[in-house]
Amino acid sequence: MSHICYLVHPKKCFCQISSTLLKKWAIERYIKNRPTLELLESVTSMSDKEAISAVALLDADDETLLDMMGDVNLADHHILHCRENARKLLLELKADMA
Repeated sequence: MSHICYLVHPKKCFCQISSTLLKKWAIERYIKNRPTLELLESVTSMSDKEAISAVALLDADDETLLDMMGDVNLADHHILHCRENARKLLLELKADMA
């Protein structure tokens, strides 16, 4: 990610962000193909910004994900596991939209 410095560092794991927010921003980012920075600029709420940043990390490599989620007070394996669950959610959303 070339503009990673602009992302909000999530303080919550994927499992701690409401599924409604994750779904909303996953659809905007990965189904409607809106750029992450555009999404971040379109909101003022910290919870939306955090959810958008978490969604942007769905396709990040493990090292980048764990670096960006360094403020989440959970074990690395927990964060990686939750990202996989969020990826499954995205695949389900894509299948439902097809």
